[in-house]
Amino acid sequence: MKKRRSMEKIHSMETIHSVGENHSAEKVKSAEDDLTSRLPLRDNVRNIKNLFVHVYRIDKTYYFLDCLRLFLDAVGSALTVVLAADILEMLYESRPMEEIMKAVIFLLALPTLTAMLSSALLNEFVLPGKKNIARVYNGNLAAKFLHMDYSLVNSPYVKDMQDRIDRAHSHGDGIYDLFKRFDAIAAGFFNLVCSLVVAYPMLRIIVNFRNPLMYLGIVILAALLWILTSAAVKADAAFQERFLANPRDLCPEELYRKYYSFSWYWVRRCMSGEYHFIKDIHLYGGHDMMKKYTADNARESENVMHWTSVLEKLSGRSGFLNGSVGSLLSLAGYLVSAAYALMGAFSVGNVIKFAESITKIAGGAQSMGQLYRELSLTARREASTLEMLRISDEMYKGRLPVEKRLDNQYEIEFRNVSFRYPGAKNDALKNLSLKLRIGERMAIVGMNGSGKTTMIKLLCRLYDTQEGEILLNGVDIRKFRQEEYIRLFSVVFQDFKLLSLPLGQNVASSTKMDRELAVKALGQAGLGERLEKLPEGLDTFLYQDIADDGVEISGGEAQKIAIARALYKDSPFVLLDEPTASLDPLSEYEIYSRFDSMVKDKTAVYISHRLSSCRFCDDIAVFHEGRLVQRGSHEELLLDEQGKYYELWRAQAQYYTEK
Repeated sequence: MKKRRSMEKIHSMETIHSVGENHSAEKVKSAEDDLTSRLPLRDNVRNIKNLFVHVYRIDKTYYFLDCLRLFLDAVGSALTVVLAADILEMLYESRPMEEIMKAVIFLLALPTLTAMLSSALLNEFVLPGKKNIARVYNGNLAAKFLHMDYSLVNSPYVKDMQDRIDRAHSHGDGIYDLFKRFDAIAAGFFNLVCSLVVAYPMLRIIVNFRNPLMYLGIVILAALLWILTSAAVKADAAFQERFLANPRDLCPEELYRKYYSFSWYWVRRCMSGEYHFIKDIHLYGGHDMMKKYTADNARESENVMHWTSVLEKLSGRSGFLNGSVGSLLSLAGYLVSAAYALMGAFSVGNVIKFAESITKIAGGAQSMGQLYRELSLTARREASTLEMLRISDEMYKGRLPVEKRLDNQYEIEFRNVSFRYPGAKNDALKNLSLKLRIGERMAIVGMNGSGKTTMIKLLCRLYDTQEGEILLNGVDIRKFRQEEYIRLFSVVFQDFKLLSLPLGQNVASSTKMDRELAVKALGQAGLGERLEKLPEGLDTFLYQDIADDGVEISGGEAQKIAIARALYKDSPFVLLDEPTASLDPLSEYEIYSRFDSMVKDKTAVYISHRLSSCRFCDDIAVFHEGRLVQRGSHEELLLDEQGKYYELWRAQAQYYTEK
């Protein structure tokens, strides 16, 4: 057998340069294998840094403007405490009314000014910035799927990552969680700094007073702050870890299947209004079964799942401690301040300043410690998204331009091609050698799983061959620019999709269309009369997901639109992979026969289970278990009564025999 070329040889043709921190699917190791795992400090810091850097690259001004806003809020709050305490002290000392009124004016003016500036920053810059970052962030993820190699999109690795992303986002608000955590931590930090500035003169008084009892008061406050804040942070961390956990890890497998695999799955399907599903329930009387799997099962499971009660207890404990820390420290701060006043160290105003500062210092320290954990969990939830964005394509990107030929003189050759899907045990194609002759009509037939669709996917470079090569006019197709190469093919797969967009945009696959060409393509596909009856013609929306007046189309009409899309593209190769599988044999034969006259001098490949639909092709390739086992015309293949084609034909002949 001729030695097969490996992908390593192709990769040696050119040096591939990656940008930034791109990694291939094999090399990337997830930073978030399990959302409930306890990560070392270094990993937490790295995840947080990666998330912050990604947001910074989207909007380089957001952090600065948001911090400026939060700093103004903290300054305004500190000024309110200082001025209010000074006014109280002036009143206690019976200062002149003019002096008191000046302080009152400052109390009203300065915090109001900082609040106005903060509000202006929030409404003009910060809120629009958050929305823009979220749009770009989510848009980047969507765009990644659109531009990622199809072989990666369909790989177990990426599918597993999608599952992790879905599970992570189901526990929070995605990137908006970062905004909330960052705002809370930054606000706590600025309040802490401003409170220390306010408390600094009182701390100097305590130091200069040289009274051991006053030092003891500071030690008691510091100890309370440490103990209560640590308890609150640990309680919240325990709740967050349990909340983020996969239920499968927290309850017996039997209960997991009963509650999650059955109950919530069916509840979601019922609530989503899937009319095909609900229609079957109505027709076959499945109401009692669904009631068992939804309402009854949920109630029963709720009584036996101990882990849900544990979650509720942790939530209650976390909420109690978070609410109590501030109150207890505030009370302790006022008691200590009052004691200092009785010792003659503090004035009335200093009592308020010190007590309020202690309260704000405690609140800032608590929020920073607690929210660091929440921020690290947010970063871990987004780790899979960031990893997805860093994945680089695996397929070799050639640089040769595809020759533009007005005569469509392109020839395709499969040379000793073998291919196995990721995670599969057997080859989908085995040592395939095949030429597509220019301008010919080839039909490919075979049983399910024989490799027919795989051949089309390899031809279109949705996947790359693992052994052997595919040649275009004698040149390996991996050397060509992919975006130019794919323009050579108009393809209609069996699992095609139409979008909830205007009919014309579905045909053109673009917001800009040649209306005359679109109308012609729809007419050739057999939808001319239907088009004339549509209320807005080419501008009529399909389906009602977006437009309430959208038109619901039948499966057969959808298939004709997909064929019209292929005609509109006007590529030199036309590939039909069982696009009419839901039609009856006569309708399928009619479409194929008419389509054959439409393609004219183009090279066309038809795949169908129904052999009668392909009789007009002079060249028929028969696939079986990934191999090309026969090739010839319909009449030639029927002569071999031991061949696979004759077997398939005899099995289906009852549907084609003329009566």
